[in-house]
Amino acid sequence: MKKTKIIQDIIVNLIGISNNLEALAEVLNVSITPEVAPEKSETLVKKSSKDELQQASKVKQPTLEELRTLMAEKNRDGHREKVKEIIINHGANKLTTLDPKCYAEVMKEVEAIK
Repeated sequence: MKKTKIIQDIIVNLIGISNNLEALAEVLNVSITPEVAPEKSETLVKKSSKDELQQASKVKQPTLEELRTLMAEKNRDGHREKVKEIIINHGANKLTTLDPKCYAEVMKEVEAIK
């Protein structure tokens, strides 16, 4: 009797998992049917791999706080004039007036200071 109850519980749990997976697929706009599941999942894997490559190729845009921290560190190391020069070369008088589009490039230049 206990084995039957355990098997019934397992079946109920599997049905619940199946329902949850179907709901997840609907949220992700993926149609899962037994006939096309391998093709769909293969396509989904290829698409997600392409998306991951595109995400990886994009340069992470640093925040103002990250840039400020790096510049403060370089200032303490005695490179105040070089840091100021980089800011001016990017068309700003001070860090807070620097265009956020320039943050990644400025970050690279400041990191290159030795």
